[in-house]
Amino acid sequence: MFIIGELINSTRKRIREAVLSRDAAYIRETAVRQKEAGAGMLDVNGGVAGREVECLTWLVNVVQEAVDLPLCLDSSDPAALGAALPLVKGRAMINSITGEPARFEAVLPLVKQYNTKVVALAMGAAPPTGVEDRVAMGCRLVDSLTASGIALDDIYVDPCVLPVSTGGEHGKGVAEAVSQVMSRYPGVHTSVGLSNVSFGLPVRKLLNQTFLVLLVSRGLDTAIVDPCDRQLMANLAAAEALLGRDEFCAGYLRAYRAGKLEPPPPAGG
Repeated sequence: MFIIGELINSTRKRIREAVLSRDAAYIRETAVRQKEAGAGMLDVNGGVAGREVECLTWLVNVVQEAVDLPLCLDSSDPAALGAALPLVKGRAMINSITGEPARFEAVLPLVKQYNTKVVALAMGAAPPTGVEDRVAMGCRLVDSLTASGIALDDIYVDPCVLPVSTGGEHGKGVAEAVSQVMSRYPGVHTSVGLSNVSFGLPVRKLLNQTFLVLLVSRGLDTAIVDPCDRQLMANLAAAEALLGRDEFCAGYLRAYRAGKLEPPPPAGG
């Protein structure tokens, strides 16, 4: 499972405060914590109304001072993406392109110009309402992107996670969409913004942790999550071992030896 750290997001109160006050030390510390916890890429969101271009470019520079991980630029503003992409070291990901014609046409040239990976969010003018909507839009985006020369391996279909508090179908609908998209397009990836599922409910971490295991069982191979949630990461290691996605349980054993599952037994115990 490829983990994208979600914590550097300006919709989070503490991150927003750090961005507005230019608290670079806090942003760097958050980047380092996520890398040490197991993130392979960091999502970076500078969504401050009216200031996204300056905030996203500042974040990109600060995060890259702290870690050498690739970045996923999380923005619906093509101008902010266009300003930040030239600053990214290595190969970036764009989160996201959608089925809305104006957004698709604005983001696609950036994907091609900067040779980025791209999250294809299964949403048009409105959020999807069920499995069929998610699969249809996901497939439409894959077809449009590949017809434009984007490789399947660079496409990460996001079935659009919505809070289960607003509809009982939102959890199982995403799970079924992941399964169908992965089976229809061998070589494509699926990704989710995991924590959206628990919005508005108590004990959110429990829902997030359980949902991730469910999605892994349906074929999910990428997720934007909080890698500093130790239980979530431990559950993920266990799920991959049990589902045959961790040869000889090597990843599970590495996590154990690193003290990320249960503490090792005391010497001589």
